Amino acid sequence: MVYRYQQKAYAIAYHFTDGNVQDAEDLTQEAFLRAFQNLENFRGDSSFYTWFYRILVNVCLDGRRRRNKWQKIFLPWQRDSKDKGLSPEERPDPEAHERSLKTISEKELSRDIQESLRSLPEKQRLAFQLKALHGMSIQEVARVMGTAEGTVKSHLFRATQFLREKFKDREEG
Repeated sequence: MVYRYQQKAYAIAYHFTDGNVQDAEDLTQEAFLRAFQNLENFRGDSSFYTWFYRILVNVCLDGRRRRNKWQKIFLPWQRDSKDKGLSPEERPDPEAHERSLKTISEKELSRDIQESLRSLPEKQRLAFQLKALHGMSIQEVARVMGTAEGTVKSHLFRATQFLREKFKDREEG
């Protein structure tokens, strides 16, 4: 089970943690642990894949709430860092960015996209990430989110409209 779903599970957790490697690893491990502990509760109403990813999403949402709660209490002055959890060798080289205008532009776009995704309401962000970034079908997203397919479509529509509006000026500029 771990070998089959590990990479996709980690990718989802990574997005939920805004790129924090250590938190993503911890959440992925916690999701697998919960799945093993609750294996007898798998009824086969949906695919195992969907059942497991629902556990993963719940673990990630819980982790995000815990992280936000503790950051507000103990670290109100500290900004989130996209490089948090990376070793010095894995962090981007600032001089390399200065040498390449294209790289800078791509980094800015990536940062803007991440900030825009974070500003979406949680359900819209989740639906968008599962569909657009992880390639799940509408039906799979609905099962993972525990909601109707029409609701997922509505969340995707609103998220897409918001992102289009947010990046409209970039296209015109």
